[in-house]
Amino acid sequence: MERIPLDSRAVASAGYDEATQTLEIEFCSGRIYQYQGVPRGAYDWLIRSPSKGGYVSRMINDHYPYRDVTPVASPEPTDLADALRRSLAPRDDGDADGTNRQP
Repeated sequence: MERIPLDSRAVASAGYDEATQTLEIEFCSGRIYQYQGVPRGAYDWLIRSPSKGGYVSRMINDHYPYRDVTPVASPEPTDLADALRRSLAPRDDGDADGTNRQP
């Protein structure tokens, strides 16, 4: 779904799918939520509202079912041989003379 950027400290962007009545909101935290069964007017009010976060809090949250659609970052592939070598390598803890040892 295409979202438009919003001038807000809480809401980064929002988009709306008329066919499915789905409102998608990206928060400044990076989380993305889709709200179901939202009438077009609610989206229009969100876009025009001077306080986007306040509007979402009062008029969207707890009024429409939602789901978190934030993409999950893929972990970096791990080279097991390299990880084993690094785990077995001597560590430089700066305590060769014993001055920085933990009790």
